Amino acid sequence: MHKCCEQRQPALEWTERIRAYTHLRHDSSVLITGWNRIPDRRFHLTARWPASHEKWPYDPRLLTQTIRQSGLIVGHAERGVPLTHPTLLHHLNFTIAPGFRVPPGDSPELDIEVVVTDGPGARPTRNSLAVDISIAHQGETVVRADSVFGWVSPAAYRRLRGDHLSVDWGQWPVPQPVEPATVGRPTVDEVVLAATDEPLRWQLRYDVDNRLLFDHPVDHVPGLALLEGAQQAAHAALAPASFEPTGVAVTYQQYVEFHQPCWIVAEPKPARGHRPLRELAVAVSGVQEGRPAFQAEFHGLAG
Repeated sequence: MHKCCEQRQPALEWTERIRAYTHLRHDSSVLITGWNRIPDRRFHLTARWPASHEKWPYDPRLLTQTIRQSGLIVGHAERGVPLTHPTLLHHLNFTIAPGFRVPPGDSPELDIEVVVTDGPGARPTRNSLAVDISIAHQGETVVRADSVFGWVSPAAYRRLRGDHLSVDWGQWPVPQPVEPATVGRPTVDEVVLAATDEPLRWQLRYDVDNRLLFDHPVDHVPGLALLEGAQQAAHAALAPASFEPTGVAVTYQQYVEFHQPCWIVAEPKPARGHRPLRELAVAVSGVQEGRPAFQAEFHGLAG
């Protein structure tokens, strides 16, 4: 096995390098701990999550960040994408093994396999990367994901973003959060939704104190913050049933800007089956200034 990168370097050099690859500012946000290149366009990565909360199976923000960071490291460290190139996340699909739970207080180590799926005859490119990702905990695969990452040059990104290229970071009103239990979260600081006067409709909270979603200043709402809003809306829409997501699919359609509200709308689907394996589903969309920003679908089991 060819060793690409492991934590044998001085701690400061390692930390700076992996933060650069993952586009993160805070050490606490970095979850990947190492990676190796293995044959057939595959990569083995390792990750460690911080200790879990005793009331909930796992933190979904850590799961989506792990997928994101895995793709970025393969893109930058192995495919040669320049660190100056902004990342575009086109879509993200993943499944979670039913019953997956991190023991309370445990800081789990994870094994990750990334398979580049551009096609065996495709010429490697610095502009896009299609990957299949599997995540194992204690030797068992608990998550499978596929995603397409894209990158553009700084000049192209400036043209793309135009007048939206800079923002007054954090200088916008943040509405009051809904109750954490209604959106499947243990604490109020994790809640990204605010109530509206309409049922099954919420306003997304751009709370930059939520460091797992807003690690550093950016010019648009991060895609994982949109996904977290959609996932919380799915929990709220299916209440009072407790909801264990086992399948998630999200497609991004446009940037979401900080200076305008983003509305999250949920549409529960008819349940299938009977307890204890009753299947639930909900479609969630994000809308800003009347235009669709993203579409997400969630499938899972009733608690």
